[in-house]
Amino acid sequence: EIIMGRLGGSNAYASSSMAMSSTDNQNSMPSFPLHSFSSNSSIRPCIITKICMRDTSKRRSFTIDQHATTVTTDVNSIIDDEDIDIVVEVMGGTDLAKTVVVESLKRGKSVVTANKALIAEYLDEIKDLVQDINQKSMESTTNGSSSSKKGVVFAYEAAVCGGIPIIQALQHCFTGDIIHEVMGICNGTTNYMLGKMEGGASDYAEILKEAQDLGYAEADPTADVEGHDVRAKIAILAKLAFGTTVPISSIPCMGITQISSVDFEYAKLLGCTIKLVGTAERLSQFGEHDGALSVYVAPKVVPQSHLLASARGSGNAVAVKSANLGITSYTGPGAGRFPTANSIVADICRVATAAGNNHSNSYHHPFPLTSDIEIDGDYSAPFYIRVSFQDELGIIRRVGEIAEKHGVSISTVLQNPIKDRRMADFVITTETCRESQVREMCEDIGYEDFAHCTPLYMPMLE
Repeated sequence: EIIMGRLGGSNAYASSSMAMSSTDNQNSMPSFPLHSFSSNSSIRPCIITKICMRDTSKRRSFTIDQHATTVTTDVNSIIDDEDIDIVVEVMGGTDLAKTVVVESLKRGKSVVTANKALIAEYLDEIKDLVQDINQKSMESTTNGSSSSKKGVVFAYEAAVCGGIPIIQALQHCFTGDIIHEVMGICNGTTNYMLGKMEGGASDYAEILKEAQDLGYAEADPTADVEGHDVRAKIAILAKLAFGTTVPISSIPCMGITQISSVDFEYAKLLGCTIKLVGTAERLSQFGEHDGALSVYVAPKVVPQSHLLASARGSGNAVAVKSANLGITSYTGPGAGRFPTANSIVADICRVATAAGNNHSNSYHHPFPLTSDIEIDGDYSAPFYIRVSFQDELGIIRRVGEIAEKHGVSISTVLQNPIKDRRMADFVITTETCRESQVREMCEDIGYEDFAHCTPLYMPMLE
């Protein structure tokens, strides 16, 4: 509805034909009048000629101009339609969605998508396909071929951080700069849930249900709460920032399911909060930021003074550290129908305007940088470790011995007054060390008789 409302209907002038392939989630589409137009005359209005839906009989909250738009259940009727210039894929998943995206591009149709999982998993395949198509388009135009091929655009602003224009920023605004680090809160569901825990709500199941009722979390929340959603997004941001393709299977990933309200109590003592953060950082080897690329997803203990601590509710925030600009920040709504649709509409306008100005052979590359930086999945940081235990003599001493065994230096020890000697917690923070050192240390602590379970650990943002 936002797309139709912002871009115009059957009376649109100088239009590109466009088709949408979507799921049946009407909650993701707020309504606008079909024939409203932007006051910006440089934006090229579009006609939505076809919409592919799984269930055409389902009641919709918007009106379709039947003179301009056909509703169908056959996705091939969109892919095979030579009059369609742009395909918008918002169905999700990586099976049928991949077919729609790849086949549309092969047929000379530009694609706008919000599908981060698809992009992260098939990034190089999509990049190479777009590059090959546009190279052939340029060659045919240079040779004066009468059957010159159209160039295509692959646009995906809505795939990462909803309404925040972080993709455009990384594609175009750091051309004369060198990025050292990108990190961000890229999932509104988990940020909302962690905020509720920080506010005193302790029942994980109730918080999750509330997030689902508000539309922040899916019926199956695994991708959100286990960090898989952020993993796909940080893989995309890493490619844009550093030019290296990072397979999602190689990205260490920790979710929020083991975090409880007690962790926020200890974080508060440290002057911090807890956020689920995706990080892509160029490490230092011989000089500054000249080493391997470290990419990971984990809940982080974040100082209250840091930009990321200010992201509330379902908001997202991204911080980019670069040689020329230092730290630049991007914050805003990262989830929901309006922010996502806003980014999709912006992409459609960019694609349609470029096509209308005959820029078909000068489209920007969707991933401008190419590099082959070594990937180091064993990231370094100071760590927060919470040990749940049954009280007895010598626990702190024993934990210190295990830390020494693994080369981990303890920085501080925190413990609230013990109310139940059979179920208590204490926290240690460490100096900077490798994630593998802390993981193995926690595994050893988990085998001790006093330990209820393997300790929870999280990196700390300095």
